Amino acid sequence: MRQNFRGPVFGLLLCLILVSTGRTQNGYTWQLGAQMPGPRQELATGALNGNVYVLGGFDADGHSTDTVLVYNPSTDTWTLAHPLPYGVNHNSAAVAGGALYSFGAGGGELFVYNQNTNSWAARASSHYVHSHTAAVGVIDNKIYVAGGTGTPSQRELEVYDPVANTWTVKAPMSVPRNHTAGGVIEGKFYVAGGRASDFSGSTNALEVYNPQTNTWSTLAPMPTARSGLAAAVVDNELWVFGGEDVLDFVVHAEVEVYNPATNSWRQLPNMPAGRHGIWASAIGNKIYIPGGGVGPGGSASNTNQIYTVDTAAANLGDISTRAFVQTGDNVMIGGFIVQGTGTKRVIIRAIGPELGQYGVPNPLADPTLELHDGTGALIGSNDNWQTTIIGGIITHDQVQEIQDGGHAPGDARESAIIADLPPGNYTAIMRGVNNTTGVALVEVYDIGAGTSSILGNISTRSFVQTGDNVMIGGFIVQGTETKRVIIRAIGPELSQYGVPNPLANPTLELHDGPGTLIASNDNWQTTIIGGIITHDQVQDIMNSGHAPADLSESAIIADLPAGNYTAIVRGVNNTTGVALVEVYDLSGAQ
Repeated sequence: MRQNFRGPVFGLLLCLILVSTGRTQNGYTWQLGAQMPGPRQELATGALNGNVYVLGGFDADGHSTDTVLVYNPSTDTWTLAHPLPYGVNHNSAAVAGGALYSFGAGGGELFVYNQNTNSWAARASSHYVHSHTAAVGVIDNKIYVAGGTGTPSQRELEVYDPVANTWTVKAPMSVPRNHTAGGVIEGKFYVAGGRASDFSGSTNALEVYNPQTNTWSTLAPMPTARSGLAAAVVDNELWVFGGEDVLDFVVHAEVEVYNPATNSWRQLPNMPAGRHGIWASAIGNKIYIPGGGVGPGGSASNTNQIYTVDTAAANLGDISTRAFVQTGDNVMIGGFIVQGTGTKRVIIRAIGPELGQYGVPNPLADPTLELHDGTGALIGSNDNWQTTIIGGIITHDQVQEIQDGGHAPGDARESAIIADLPPGNYTAIMRGVNNTTGVALVEVYDIGAGTSSILGNISTRSFVQTGDNVMIGGFIVQGTETKRVIIRAIGPELSQYGVPNPLANPTLELHDGPGTLIASNDNWQTTIIGGIITHDQVQDIMNSGHAPADLSESAIIADLPAGNYTAIVRGVNNTTGVALVEVYDLSGAQ
């Protein structure tokens, strides 16, 4: 969709669309499944072939048990599997390569379950015990275990390779912890909460391990500090439940969700019954949390709480674009549309200085931000987010709202606007103060929790240079199904709209969350087979209604599962010029 504006700076803008759908983004449903045959807490669980296995834990009398219970969600019934070799508590479990593993107890022994023979077999023991509930994740069928007692500092990370039957010690976490929990999102291992001892308070620390670099990074902390919690991953988000604080004798029922794309948390209504000493396993969009302690200390229960994440067909999510911001017609411009019958709350950010900490050269030192409506009228502006500029649709100080929303910029010189927008066309423009230039990000986040709007078709216009100053557009596919999109790199046709110095021959790359190149194009009428592109796409592009107008422009059609994606626009032979990067939803609003 194109939109012409009155001022020359607007030129041609292709749009970010907020599509009104029936999805409740933060929706959920609690239900109680059949109770376990007996109470259990400080247990571990794993989801294998559609069933939930409950391993060990304390029973009602506070004794360790070797019992393995199996819950079948289809029949809502429990059965017994072969017991563990010995009774355990505060143990851990993982499913990797289609097999269930038990560890984190005794002297660090590891056991694998054979479904065919209903038996357990010993495998290589870990270097450290990782008892009192470590965080566990699985990446590429390897088991990652972090923290726990029986380790030198409760920060240790080990990785088990089932094929080689070996354990490898990796870089330690920053925060010592046991009674913790973790999960894997797009090939990275996240660890949340826990405590260093029964005489210390719980932590709200969240950190993530990147196996590609063998490094940990600190992320936004949980709103609620707790230990003995449970965590599971659904829709590329980390869902955290329950827990305790031993110093305050508090059992938590909080449900908090971490979104790695925005490095922010949101809080949802509490569990029906608070629990600690729990473990969570996800099957599809359902999270199973059996047993757990009812009160502080030993108070095992046999409840079977099941949490359903209300997902929908996939939709495009929050977006950002990085490029080199110049002056005049070469500032960075993003357009978007609000569709529906009600208002839509978004936060728009202009990020520059904080890019330096990520090794981005020449970041824009002091970015400013303007918001215009469909007529081109200025309706909101900001220069330095900690100072609200009252005017237009901004009627009160926004600093606290920006801080509370989890999207506060990392540098005081960066800009942000929160806007409640009625249906219509809008444009965000990013410049440097006093016509300064540099690399920057323009971002739009949907912060309308509990509404039925999500981010859809997206586009950003900027000046494409070379090296670190090419144009990079990020977007998210959210939901449980794949999303069919067309991604375009537009240059030459901009000249007909009066845009000076258009990029003569733009190329396009599509990368997935870990950064792997999954598709590319140079000239849309010549398909480049490889990655996710398995056949000629020219006819599909023409049939989509979004075929570029110039043969030297690029386009890719992709069916994408949920996850983070990056589109990179460059000029052939390191040429430069003004270009658009676009993502259109070909599935239609769901």
